Amino acid sequence: MLPPRTPIAASLGVTNSPDCPTVFREMLWLIRRQLKSGKHEVRRRAVERLARATQAQAIDCLALALNDTDAEIRGLAAAALSKSDHGTAVEPLLLCLNDRAPEVIKAALPGLRRFPHPRTPSAVAPLLRHPDSGVRGMAAQVLEQVGWRAANRDEEIWQLAATGQFAQAATFGLEALPAIELGLSAATYGARVAAVEALGRIAHPKALRPLLAALKSPDPGVAIAAIDALCRREDGEAATNILPALKHTHPQVRATAVEALGRLRAPIAFEHLNHLLEDPIWEVRKQTAEALGRLRDARALDGLGGLLERDPDSDVREAGAVALGSLGERQAIGRLVWALKDSTSGVRRLAAAALSRIDTNWSTSLEARAAAEKLKDGLKDKDPAVRQLIGQVLNSLGVTDFSLTPELEDADAATANAPDKRRKLAVGLLLSLLCDTDRDLRQAAAETLAEFGDDRAGPALMRARTDEDAGVRMAVELALHKLEAPGA
Repeated sequence: MLPPRTPIAASLGVTNSPDCPTVFREMLWLIRRQLKSGKHEVRRRAVERLARATQAQAIDCLALALNDTDAEIRGLAAAALSKSDHGTAVEPLLLCLNDRAPEVIKAALPGLRRFPHPRTPSAVAPLLRHPDSGVRGMAAQVLEQVGWRAANRDEEIWQLAATGQFAQAATFGLEALPAIELGLSAATYGARVAAVEALGRIAHPKALRPLLAALKSPDPGVAIAAIDALCRREDGEAATNILPALKHTHPQVRATAVEALGRLRAPIAFEHLNHLLEDPIWEVRKQTAEALGRLRDARALDGLGGLLERDPDSDVREAGAVALGSLGERQAIGRLVWALKDSTSGVRRLAAAALSRIDTNWSTSLEARAAAEKLKDGLKDKDPAVRQLIGQVLNSLGVTDFSLTPELEDADAATANAPDKRRKLAVGLLLSLLCDTDRDLRQAAAETLAEFGDDRAGPALMRARTDEDAGVRMAVELALHKLEAPGA
């Protein structure tokens, strides 16, 4: 039996520490062979051993590893070179900047910040245009560290975009389009949204194509930013351009698109909005009702009427009542009278306010009388609360040829004497006025709601923050501030 092999270092009577030059030379010979192994794991362990070495001779072996076919191995070698304390690592690090894998380049860039080299600025500057946003950002940091300055407008644009200053880059106009468009693929949500917002500042027609592409982004934040940017364009095509967002898979994008179309009051929007009254998401249905109310298209009567009668969400029904009032069509009176029996008080209040907007004497109208006859059937409802509400409505219409049980009469009296009934009715009327076409009425409603200090006004005031009139927006902000104040 052969005796065990004695390591070369031990036979020479030297220590086994890798820091010993003799031991490291022995290890280096072995590591070079391992770097040529056909096994990925063997090559990876070899690079990791080199990364722990402190000798300058390790640099040459790490440089060899930069030619590995596997990007992970090259990245490990680049990272080891970046952490090296030897200035000879700069040359192989500069070679890494031409690597086809972004991760290798990002591993090499930190090392170039540590060792000044005359070739660094010229080698790093082209990376401001790299497809990978991480590479662009790190390249900008290296250039700033070495004191590089843009020599012309083009270089300044790319530097601004690489550092996420898209709005400032947009001031260069069409020249900045390629740099900002590249920002749409940025790794961070904030950078992508900022790039879209910057595209909206470029009025040239060529900026439209990337905005339409952003509209289809699976990222809801990017798609919503694209909708806002398209609304700001003054090309008269905003509504047409936004229409595809109505089919977006994310409900918040659909809701934002609906709200934008309502704000634009584009007649073309009706055909595309009406079917969204059946959207599975309540917020989309609510925004659709509000948008149809702004459009004031009589064709929306049936859809809004059905929404008011059957939608399971009270907020949606409230929006339907307000929208029917905005249409101003007498055909809506019957639908709104029927809503006066709604189980939610907010719906009833807004339906009453909507009826008054259509006709101050609506209770004596033929439409109301016809609706009252249909309401009588509801007096047989199994739910006593429903019967009570219908009885109240019929009483208000002057219909007396029906009777309520004593229990219901007592409940009716109790409801009529509720101390906050008038206050609730007033708040409901004021909330409906926030959607009025008269900006003075909208501002007055916001100011009065601030004095009432009713928390129920919060959601409506939040929506009114986007009012087209600056005076109304200011009144809304003051009202919201007062609602948030202690003791309000």
